[in-house]
Amino acid sequence: MMKTLAIIENNILATNTIRYKLTRTLVDKGYTVYILTTGTPETLQLAKDRGFNIIDVKSSNKNPLDILRYVNNLRKALKAVKADACLTFTIRPAIWGNLVTRGLHIATITNITGIGPLFASDSIIYRSARTLYRFVLKKTAKIFFQNNDDMQLFLDNNFIDPAKAARIPGSGIDHEFFKPIPISREEKGFSFLFISRLVKDKGIIEYVEAARMLKKEMPQLTFEIVGPMWLQNLKENTVTKEELDRWIKEGVVNYLGETTDVRPFIATANCIVLPSYREGTSNVLLEASSMERPCITCNVTGCREIVDDGETGFLCEVRNSRDLAEKMKKMCLLSPAKREEMGKKAREKVMREYDKQIVINAYLQALEKL
Repeated sequence: MMKTLAIIENNILATNTIRYKLTRTLVDKGYTVYILTTGTPETLQLAKDRGFNIIDVKSSNKNPLDILRYVNNLRKALKAVKADACLTFTIRPAIWGNLVTRGLHIATITNITGIGPLFASDSIIYRSARTLYRFVLKKTAKIFFQNNDDMQLFLDNNFIDPAKAARIPGSGIDHEFFKPIPISREEKGFSFLFISRLVKDKGIIEYVEAARMLKKEMPQLTFEIVGPMWLQNLKENTVTKEELDRWIKEGVVNYLGETTDVRPFIATANCIVLPSYREGTSNVLLEASSMERPCITCNVTGCREIVDDGETGFLCEVRNSRDLAEKMKKMCLLSPAKREEMGKKAREKVMREYDKQIVINAYLQALEKL
């Protein structure tokens, strides 16, 4: 039996949140696990305090020197820990991680957590990513996809061997951890909450524009944002501190900072809004639904599968702030009883279809086959 696993994560934030239970289960099953990632000193220390072995391999962007440094850091770390197998998550680890593990002959399981504009964009970055994907995944032992649309795109473009592909329900949801928290929300008025990294393809610009429209008509509404500034994305996709400060000064949104535990924020919000352009499977929507909160999101891959329009929340048109504002207005005009009914149906759905144990079992079975 293999003993040592390396997990390549883009940022330790994922290990501390959505992939904590998977990582903990692997450790409890007797694997020696090393997490190759990066993050702030505080978030890296939190993972260490939880008993995980962390190697800070930094990150990479489109700068060739940064990429070379990152690839070299991965190679040195994987050789140092003598990894028997490797797990990768998100696009950079999927590409550069598989490139390195292929050269070192380390069996690898890759999770395509989402593809963003991979096939839609004609930028040199995404053209390069498409070329690299076609090469690096050919020797990958197992490729998990979080939705059928992404998996079909990779199959249609001959990026992967069909026999190695499988769909899992995103990162799954620990519905005991994300359970409803009884709290009175009506006292502070109706509040919407956007939870995400502060990048534009999560729909934050549309959220702010919709909030601005609704503020004029319904000034008593509150629009809140939780999530970290995120400079690892392409510059054109990044929300700057100046933009955020301008929104706050304008009074259109309240920024509540970043957190490793979103539950208290979800509990005090009336509705969660994520107007994302595309997801693998949205963890925010799973978490909010599990806590019996109705959600508003876009009618796109990775979001529409979670929210049943009119039943557990509302779907809006992608990149359409006016349609988003209309759906948000519709939500706040519902009776509290109707929103409560939506929330209960949302929890029932994600418990039935997105249980985290399904994901954990898929990984354990894949590792056993290796």
